[in-house]
Amino acid sequence: MKVESLLSFTCPVKMNSGNKVLEGLPFELAGLNAAKPLILASPNDTPPKAIKILLSAFGDSKMTFGLFDGIDEAEDLGTIEYLKNICQKDRYDALIALGGRAADAAKVLNMTVSYKLPDARLLTAETTINKPLGPLVVAITAGATGLETSSLAHFGNRVYRSEYLAPSLAVIDPRLAVSQDAAAMACSGLAAFARAVEAHGAVPENPFRRAYSFAAIRFILENLPAAVSNPGNRKAALAVANAAAMSGCALADGGNTGLHKIGQAFSGTGRGPAGMIMAMALPYMLNDYKVNGGFDLAALLHPLADDDTFAKTPESERADAATDIANRFVSGLQKTAGKALPRTLKETGLPGYLLEDLLETLDAGPDGARLCSVARRMWDGVSPDAKKG
Repeated sequence: MKVESLLSFTCPVKMNSGNKVLEGLPFELAGLNAAKPLILASPNDTPPKAIKILLSAFGDSKMTFGLFDGIDEAEDLGTIEYLKNICQKDRYDALIALGGRAADAAKVLNMTVSYKLPDARLLTAETTINKPLGPLVVAITAGATGLETSSLAHFGNRVYRSEYLAPSLAVIDPRLAVSQDAAAMACSGLAAFARAVEAHGAVPENPFRRAYSFAAIRFILENLPAAVSNPGNRKAALAVANAAAMSGCALADGGNTGLHKIGQAFSGTGRGPAGMIMAMALPYMLNDYKVNGGFDLAALLHPLADDDTFAKTPESERADAATDIANRFVSGLQKTAGKALPRTLKETGLPGYLLEDLLETLDAGPDGARLCSVARRMWDGVSPDAKKG
């Protein structure tokens, strides 16, 4: 293993996973010097049953809490300003986010409250976040993407980045992780898989990041098919939720990767969740990495295959072997899910004019030309190794 002489990795997220870990929330909050949390949830991606399960976890702890279940798709900073005033008026000293959309809102709210900003509507993507924020807990639910535990917050058309945005604690309880929606489970797992794959092959190598990405990839390979074929499988669903949480930690150090950018850009159109888009893009991105370099494809074979296969495969053949395994895994899930996991952007119903608008957005970044090339090939499903301007 080649390791840079100087490296760093920051992941402040503590993870509690397993049966009834929610019941430990009052104890964990007390350890964070918090006694009155505000719970955030979204009616669009959090079923009432999940909220009831979370609230029951406080039992006879005598801990008081508030609940706001109005986080919606509009993602308006006016809502954050409203919640900031509630936090100040009622003196809430911690935030609990139930689900992904609530996690993004909670990160932005945490920044607003912790920094005592006069008006949340003045926040921009360039707002400096350079000191610790208040206690934030994320409860991982079915449909998690991995961003819940990351140092990113997507809110409206803004992306906030800072290691201090990452939550203090992630709780992963099978009661919240199970879903009867096989397509949603597939998209959640594929988002985690894509993020972990790209984080694992990132250059320069970081062994701390790879510890998270390795585990996330193995969890997805071993459990996502079972979670999709039998969505009520609590063990498989819990493993997928753990993989999602770990992929977010890997992303925290890996930056705003290409797959992440494509997934967020196209999922924002409402044509499908990020995991579906990222799975569609993965073969193209891996092929581009193989052709253009700057990515350690060979290292991917270790988490994708068993230890013996990795050891017996000549180093010169590992990149091709890893690419083949990853592509076959994604293709297998797409076949299982059928129309729920389209294979081309055209199949999602995305209109051509909107594709051009999104290409302009992707092209604005430093790796825009490569990402636009990938997106164009995703449009009609041309071969990943085909060149298309």
